Amino acid sequence: MLIDLKNDLATKTPKDIYHKYLLGQNVWYFKEHLKSPDPSKAYDEFKYYISNGLDIHFNNIAIIGSAKTGLSFSPRKKLRPFSSESDLDIVLVSQKHFNRFWNAYSEMYYRQIPFEEYQEVYKSIFKRFISLKNPTEKHKDIKEWVKTVNPFVKDLQQFFGIAQDINYRIYDSWESVEKYHYFGITQLKNFVTNNKEKEMQIGAIITSLINNANDNN
Repeated sequence: MLIDLKNDLATKTPKDIYHKYLLGQNVWYFKEHLKSPDPSKAYDEFKYYISNGLDIHFNNIAIIGSAKTGLSFSPRKKLRPFSSESDLDIVLVSQKHFNRFWNAYSEMYYRQIPFEEYQEVYKSIFKRFISLKNPTEKHKDIKEWVKTVNPFVKDLQQFFGIAQDINYRIYDSWESVEKYHYFGITQLKNFVTNNKEKEMQIGAIITSLINNANDNN
């Protein structure tokens, strides 16, 4: 897959790559990591569980990141393979939940209540998502969220075999999900293209050295 992905990054548009690799029912985590006999069914059951627990429509839930493809699409991680240390990134598209937690963090800020994830929230809020992983529990809405999702840990382990930490990313719309990933894929394309040029340059140097050595002989 890595070779195909690198070729696609060099030739396809960010939109094409997003639709090919990051959407749909084909989830690497269920197929390759958990070895589910029916990965598509397991993914549907997982989404149904999350949908019921969080009151978010089934179609507005998706696994993303390295658990989706086996490789990280983050420009910072540069196609790093999924590992036992990786989180399970879940996209939740809900204007209601996004506004709820935007207001919660806004209230904490103006009431001068410190929270460790300030920088992370500050950077992500302008990208129209809020990441909830071990949030500071100093607001009633965040406390309620933690109380809701904490039982998920045991259930996901027992019923699905999922041992990874869950990172919930709440977006205000699918358009924001697309924009975020189009931007990241563009950066990843640039990285792959630059590396390919360097590889070609190194290859040309090695070929030249070999030819010179043969000529001397």
